[in-house]
Amino acid sequence: TKVKVAAKPGFLSLQTTPWTIVFLGKKNLGETPLSRVALPPGTHRLRLVNDEKKLTTTIEVEIKSGKTTTKRLKF
Repeated sequence: TKVKVAAKPGFLSLQTTPWTIVFLGKKNLGETPLSRVALPPGTHRLRLVNDEKKLTTTIEVEIKSGKTTTKRLKF
């Protein structure tokens, strides 16, 4: 039998102006700037929140196995 090996995670580096707290579903990934946060490969919807500025937005990022996806966003 063949053993299925889980794909290696990819990484996300994210900077936002102003700062935001980044959520993947209910999981808090932390406050920006994020540096090389490990995520499973695939397309992920992230929710970016800054209560101080009454800001909430959703972005999609594509994570590739073993690679770092870098995003810089201004709101």
